[in-house]
Amino acid sequence: MKQQIIFIIIISLILGGCGDFLEPKSKSEFVPKDANSMHELLLGEAYPRNDITGLNIFLYLLDDDVTSAPYQELNIGSDANAWWAPYSWQSNMYEVMDEAGVTTFNIYKSYYTLILGANAVLDYIADINDDINTINSVKAQALALRGYFYFNLVNIFGAPYNSNKKALGVPLKLNSGIEESELKRNTVEEVYTQILNDLLEAERLYQSLPTDQQWQANYRTSLPMVQLLLSRVYLYMEQWEKAATYANNVIQNENFRLLDLKTIDFDSASPSYINYHSYTNSTEVIWVYGNVTDVTRYVYNISAGKEGRPFFRASEELMKSFDETAGDLRKDRYIIRSSYEITNANNEVEAMPSAFGKVNVSPSRYYQPTGGTGIFGRSFRLSEAYLNSCEANAMLNKSRGNANAGREALRLLNELRTYRFPSDYQEKNISDPDELITFIQDERRRELCFEDHRWFDLRRWGMKEIKHTWFPDATSTIVYTLQKNDLGYTLPLPPDALELNNLLEQNPLAPSPRNGSLTSN
Repeated sequence: MKQQIIFIIIISLILGGCGDFLEPKSKSEFVPKDANSMHELLLGEAYPRNDITGLNIFLYLLDDDVTSAPYQELNIGSDANAWWAPYSWQSNMYEVMDEAGVTTFNIYKSYYTLILGANAVLDYIADINDDINTINSVKAQALALRGYFYFNLVNIFGAPYNSNKKALGVPLKLNSGIEESELKRNTVEEVYTQILNDLLEAERLYQSLPTDQQWQANYRTSLPMVQLLLSRVYLYMEQWEKAATYANNVIQNENFRLLDLKTIDFDSASPSYINYHSYTNSTEVIWVYGNVTDVTRYVYNISAGKEGRPFFRASEELMKSFDETAGDLRKDRYIIRSSYEITNANNEVEAMPSAFGKVNVSPSRYYQPTGGTGIFGRSFRLSEAYLNSCEANAMLNKSRGNANAGREALRLLNELRTYRFPSDYQEKNISDPDELITFIQDERRRELCFEDHRWFDLRRWGMKEIKHTWFPDATSTIVYTLQKNDLGYTLPLPPDALELNNLLEQNPLAPSPRNGSLTSN
């Protein structure tokens, strides 16, 4: 107990300067000597627990899987600008949201706060004299988390790696001490190099542990989590062989198997959704993390409108991507429906498809997202490993004429889809390399919808044009356009980060406010 109290004092000293993002206090003279206590420090200060908010919040408003729901009047005290600003890619979105009363959108600060916790653990662990396996486990977790946080940061605030790896990324802060000077932004390439250094060292440390300690369903990072993240990083870097190799390591891990959607008890008249981000609900889950509110706050807000329905819904483009003729089960099992009825593009009345999915929901009238003990908003899932390997092999087939890689991509694609369709599923047979790549990209959209992948994927696949429709009133429509290769594909740094660090350079910004084309009904 005494040591735990000392830890609380240490954390207060270390993290007292978190408001400065990159300038924490130096280490206390009270250095802990126990690896298990260090484990608790890691859990308390570096993990994206289910009670930690502000991670990737509002990113899901940026992509093409979301569109506006029919117009609704606001409740008194609500300000539509809180939703409008990110949805229309305004370069001054932070200021607009702040004026609208939204104060928990600082993704930049949220990630650096957790990085600070990981750095503190890595600094202290050198002074620990304890069981070597426990020490290696703590170090591996801290490195895995730091690598993951920097991966997200650089893909939010830096250019896509395959577009301009020499562009400014984010500052690399790799210790918990006070810097002699403010930190400049490292390049995207430098950040990716550090991410790989952290993840490869984490992998080495995990592989030094006994097999039964390399993965457990205990909410901690693990060897397969690191390997799946490495496959994702190499995919973004277009290092196809390594991406496929690491994805296959996860696929071959006997702890996981694809969840057969045919086995889920599902009545379309009264859907019973499951939480796909749960070790107990899904055989695919490798690691769970994050808060349910972060996933749903802007796309599900029952207080937004007088009728208690959200501003947004799943886009028609996403809904049409599911092969209804072949019976794609994901359209109903992954997309949560509202009780609010709308008329769709086919002039059919249907329960509105919500712009979120796979999260825990109550069986209430509105299928309200719910959190609680052991309930998380996101996860690393086995299906991503399949899709990473599919894409990497398909690219090897196209770029190097590797027909065996093309066949492997098709084999894994059909293996995944077997678990997503009825028993009479007809396998795909695609011989054209470009057609195969396009189909895999579409499959990735269907399988990973609303899981923080789409925006990043659109960036690395060429930053296509996106149009978002907004209803400012009951009779008008505004269409906002994110142009191909638009500057808006890289988010601006928040103003308070710039104020606290004079060496930070802002990203090039599109004109603000972004213009939209207005029409009246």
